[in-house]
Amino acid sequence: MVLTTIYFRMHQPFLIHPSREHFIWEEKNGEILTRIVEESYIPMIEILTDSIREHSSFKFSLGMSGSLLEQAERYKPELISKLQELFAVSQEGQIELLDETYYNSFAGLFSDPGKREHREQVSMQRTKIRELFGIDPVSFRHTERMYNNDIAAI
Repeated sequence: MVLTTIYFRMHQPFLIHPSREHFIWEEKNGEILTRIVEESYIPMIEILTDSIREHSSFKFSLGMSGSLLEQAERYKPELISKLQELFAVSQEGQIELLDETYYNSFAGLFSDPGKREHREQVSMQRTKIRELFGIDPVSFRHTERMYNNDIAAI
């Protein structure tokens, strides 16, 4: 049998409000995230959860940005609960949860201040994953799967 790695990616950026009186566009962020969670993420997580329960050989990798998780906590906590259920039913090695930058950022591609920002975002992401799911990722996925020797060294 040919080994196939399935990779699922979950990300939602924060939208900036068009008015200078506000920074984050709370209403629009909540509306978009709710729609995406209900139409895409929840149905897929339920399929993954059922697949893991039924097939111990089923494996996949999963990446989630911190900005998505933060918005889910704020606007649609059901997503966090469904993800916790998914991790709870999985056996060791069935899900590879990937480390990444919190905001799906390219900060690490820039000079020293960017490298510090990159490290901080990876640390923030790792902390959020540990806080919500009790998992410490062991593999890293850079934004848009871009490879860079400097990022690899970090």
